[in-house]
Amino acid sequence: MQVLLIGGTGLLGGAIATELVARGHSVRALVRTGKHIGHLRTLGVALEAGDMRDARALRRALRSAPAVITTAQGNPLSRATPMRQIDGAATQQLVDLARQAGVPRFVLVSALKADVGAAFVPQLAYKFAAEQVLQASGVPYTLLRPSSFQETFDDGFAPFKRIIERFGIGMTMGSGRGQHSFVAIHDVARAAVLALDHPAALNQIVPIGGPDDLSYRDAYRRIAAITGRRITIVPVPRPALTLGGVLGKPVLPELGDFFAFFRFFDRFGYTCTTPGWLVTALGSRRNFDTAVREFYTSTP
Repeated sequence: MQVLLIGGTGLLGGAIATELVARGHSVRALVRTGKHIGHLRTLGVALEAGDMRDARALRRALRSAPAVITTAQGNPLSRATPMRQIDGAATQQLVDLARQAGVPRFVLVSALKADVGAAFVPQLAYKFAAEQVLQASGVPYTLLRPSSFQETFDDGFAPFKRIIERFGIGMTMGSGRGQHSFVAIHDVARAAVLALDHPAALNQIVPIGGPDDLSYRDAYRRIAAITGRRITIVPVPRPALTLGGVLGKPVLPELGDFFAFFRFFDRFGYTCTTPGWLVTALGSRRNFDTAVREFYTSTP
């Protein structure tokens, strides 16, 4: 199958590219710049230069009506790619142009509880709006809603591992008691590729989590037990998150929206039940303890 991948330079997008190529799909990736494209080049992915906010670039990328997988999301810590543009308007534009091009399948990687969280978290509101546009478009779709990534506690994704290693602190944004179905990025990538042609995924909302439900506090205790490190859990209270968003708004307008995500986790949790057909199709999902051993030790 010919597939257009949006967001292929991110961690999840790169994992999806690897899985697509391994399964024999012909892959093109829309990329904005030359940064972070080495992995895609190594895989032999065809690169299409352009920004997903540019309708002309999207039309070029959508020639020959490929199936679409998008993981694209904005960065609240950057003014260049705000969430309101990427998760919101640009994704909706992509859906509309995919409809015009007659794409045979559209896999949108959204976020767990986007529907519930839309009232509390701007980023989830943008994602939920894009979901609704896709559902109404008539394009055959799958909405994949992953829980929090296990890689949150690894290098290159969030600062939590560096804080553990340098200061022996396990930082939680809020109380850290909300439960998460922490899932491996690789398992989400496999699910996204399976969704291209699995009949049970057609026109469905598909939540995906890992086999363990843990809070951030639980996660730090697991990391401490496995690595032998002493980790002191230090919560950042919800009011402090709110204040940080207000104080940071002149420099980073979406910082408060980012912190709203953590307040939502803390209040509602972030757990799900992965559908039985997907559990069967995946065969296995990495558990949290295995992830910790991969991230922090040399023991497989």
